[in-house]
Amino acid sequence: MRLHEAGTGRHYLVDGVSVHHNTVRDAGGDGIVVQNAVGARVEHNLVDGFNTRSGGYNAGIRAWSSDAVRYQFNEVTGGHGTRDSMAYDLDGGNNGNVYQYNYSHDNEGGFLLICNGAGMISDRNTVRYNVSVNDRNTTAPYGVISVVCAPATRTLVHHNTVTTNAPDTAVVSSNGPGGVTFRDNIFAGAAAGSPLADAHNTYDHNLYARISPVPATDAGAVRGDPRFLAPYDVRLRAGSPAPGAGVPVPGGGDRDFYGNPVPDPPNLGGDQGRGSRPNLVVPRPQLGNYLRA
Repeated sequence: MRLHEAGTGRHYLVDGVSVHHNTVRDAGGDGIVVQNAVGARVEHNLVDGFNTRSGGYNAGIRAWSSDAVRYQFNEVTGGHGTRDSMAYDLDGGNNGNVYQYNYSHDNEGGFLLICNGAGMISDRNTVRYNVSVNDRNTTAPYGVISVVCAPATRTLVHHNTVTTNAPDTAVVSSNGPGGVTFRDNIFAGAAAGSPLADAHNTYDHNLYARISPVPATDAGAVRGDPRFLAPYDVRLRAGSPAPGAGVPVPGGGDRDFYGNPVPDPPNLGGDQGRGSRPNLVVPRPQLGNYLRA
């Protein structure tokens, strides 16, 4: 352990933590939590069922007051609850953390929470190249992605694919804080349409399918069907408007969710392939298939 600045004040943080290749099932509260750590790695884990016996605030994989943590190649599903019950969570004072190459699906509480704790600092966090399929949260001010609590600073959410089949959930919801930039993502709503309830954060070059309203401030907005291979396989088919429609993100990573290199200009969303695949029928993936590398 060593003394380290985190959020506000000085805390003893744990160095060198690695949480990898674990399976957590039917967790009554949180699945995996990193707290007061610096430089931790949380990767290749499966959380299948969390917050199953709690009415409180719990998440699948989350940070609390931790710096320079990488969460990657994880899968979270089967989460319950409509408060802070998201698959992934940036909570409290977190700085320089990265969520990348993670899979989230079928969580009642949604995909992502961004919540800067009162009196704390949450700065320079990144969420990139993740896939969220059929997550939802129908209780305001939450959504598939929820930006709540105090404002974060310099938070970048880019090149993620977020699609839901729930028409009564917002793909993004905010109750007032700002500080988050959404860039080069795909937001695909339910067949009947899904709202985006956020007038406070920044949107740039995202694709919106069956989403209303499209943020008026997104001057590079793309509207159209992303043409996914299948409901649970969100790689791009031929004819998708996403390939080449993004803007480069300096230092934004050199591979996508599927291991493809990132071209210049990049695609929108988590698939950086060139959308030349035929219309194949791909079954829903089995839990853990993608994570066991």
